[in-house]
Amino acid sequence: MDDNQKVHLLTQELIPVIDDIDDDAKQVVLNHIHHCSECQQLYSNVVNLEESYPKPPVSDEVEIKPLKKLVQFNRGLKLLLVSIRAVILFYIIYSGLNFYDWESSAQAATGYIQGITFLFYFPASLFLIIFTLIFFSKKWLWISIIIDTIIILFIDRLIALFIY
Repeated sequence: MDDNQKVHLLTQELIPVIDDIDDDAKQVVLNHIHHCSECQQLYSNVVNLEESYPKPPVSDEVEIKPLKKLVQFNRGLKLLLVSIRAVILFYIIYSGLNFYDWESSAQAATGYIQGITFLFYFPASLFLIIFTLIFFSKKWLWISIIIDTIIILFIDRLIALFIY
């Protein structure tokens, strides 16, 4: 077997994987294809076969979907934290409105609401802020701190705004 026959045989073996071989070897194969009609026919068949297969769309960006259960759990925890705060505030406001006559003793009622807020809401908010620090981002932590501070310091004034 002479060198020309060896190149011919190797070219026929490498034509199906011509895109995957090194540049030097690819150039040798392409030179042989240019001179050999049998290899030209084989090469055109391979190219036509590759073109006939539909190519799947390739996107540059692959979106990484978060785990669905983890996202649901995270939303559930956030809803739980907001619900706990809302229930405590509802109890504070409800008890303040039920036990005091706002027309005759609004000042005593706001004092009661301020005291019960410090008694119930403040410890709960500390626990919820620590919970938020552990499980959520800094954005949620700062939002919780700001809202809890506003509620603790200004609940009597906020209630007075809505009642009067």
